[in-house]
Amino acid sequence: MGKKIDEILVISDLDNTLLTAKGGIPQYNIEMIEKFQKMGGKFTVATGRSVESVSRYLGQIRLNAPAITYNGGVIYDYETGDILYRAVLPDAAKDILRQIMAEFPDVGCEIMCDNFRTYLITENDYTYWHLTDEKLSYIDTEADRISNGWIKVLWADNNETLLRMKKYVEENIHCDEVEFVMTNTIYFEMMPKNITKGKALRKLCDLTKMQITNTIAVGDYYNDVEILQNAGLSVCVDNAPDDIKKICHITVPACTDGGVGHLLAQIINSYI
Repeated sequence: MGKKIDEILVISDLDNTLLTAKGGIPQYNIEMIEKFQKMGGKFTVATGRSVESVSRYLGQIRLNAPAITYNGGVIYDYETGDILYRAVLPDAAKDILRQIMAEFPDVGCEIMCDNFRTYLITENDYTYWHLTDEKLSYIDTEADRISNGWIKVLWADNNETLLRMKKYVEENIHCDEVEFVMTNTIYFEMMPKNITKGKALRKLCDLTKMQITNTIAVGDYYNDVEILQNAGLSVCVDNAPDDIKKICHITVPACTDGGVGHLLAQIINSYI
């Protein structure tokens, strides 16, 4: 390689890329992250999870570069506790939420705000699993009672219902200040316009003076597309859909087999 290892930033998606819901972070990933960092490499995550949720894993791994959280809505430095960037939804999002919930009243709904708290608006099995899996603290309330800025709205339900919601949004919601994305088969989210992991990566590089050509992004799903397209090298785990694999330079073993660790081992071996 033509660059020093301390000039490389590896930025990984979390769910189904770096970790699994049931198995957590594979030990091989943990070992390779530590070895890569000891050699000078920088490692962090880009995830739809909240700042609080990501912090649950920092007893297992260290992030020695700022993290992209809330799908690009917040760039947060866990080493210093500094918020480097934060975006919130416009006021129009409140009316949009009312319209969608009137059409889909039983779909689980959470609002994540700029005080880094999660507000539970409508509960169902899927929000229960989400809050439990991510070990999130939350406030059970009504949307109109929330005074803080909204970073994103998350709807959770079965895939068939969310695809119907997605179709409804495409046909009935016309607002150029927000955008919608499927972040999982069971999650559908409303974000501020132009807030994505890919744009957050560019902002992160500007803030840290990192060359974007020296970044390596690892992902597995459609909300990772833009960061994979923007990074210097794009990598997906083998459990990614085929159309995600087609846009990546490299495919590594599946998440459960420590795919991120295998990537880091390849980088490490190239510098030994």
